[in-house]
Amino acid sequence: MMDTLRALVRFFESVGQVAALVLLVAVVVGVALFIWLGMVSRKMPPSVSPTGGPLRSDGTKPNWVSSTARKNDILHYIAPRASAENPIPTLVEVLKQGRYTVVVATERYIQATARSSRFGFIDDMEFLYDPAAGLLHARSASRVGRSDLGMNRRRLTEIFKEAGL
Repeated sequence: MMDTLRALVRFFESVGQVAALVLLVAVVVGVALFIWLGMVSRKMPPSVSPTGGPLRSDGTKPNWVSSTARKNDILHYIAPRASAENPIPTLVEVLKQGRYTVVVATERYIQATARSSRFGFIDDMEFLYDPAAGLLHARSASRVGRSDLGMNRRRLTEIFKEAGL
């Protein structure tokens, strides 16, 4: 702790008090903005698809991925997972064990949310099983912000892995 305090004092001495104050104000404003955006995302309605499908694959921001996006859309496309058996019950169990909240679960469809640990951002997730094709489609989208820094893709990949898909 003392080493950190000494490093902070050296930093203030090197950049000057005015520059340090400006930096401190910028950090405080940035943190306040992220906290506010987290609160906004918790109050926003979910952007989900009709439960009969297909899953949405639209949006102008890069903060979503979907297995129903065009395959040549490398920013938004994630491959559906093949499954001869209905994976929905397994997915519900995986989601309940993690840091997710299952909002709706039917025989073929799941709507769930994920909440970030730091600022409380809410992301919407959907899973739709197509028994005729033997495919599980998935979608994950952030409610606010322009970018998700790849979090939606990583989240779905992690869930698929935990479910054995």
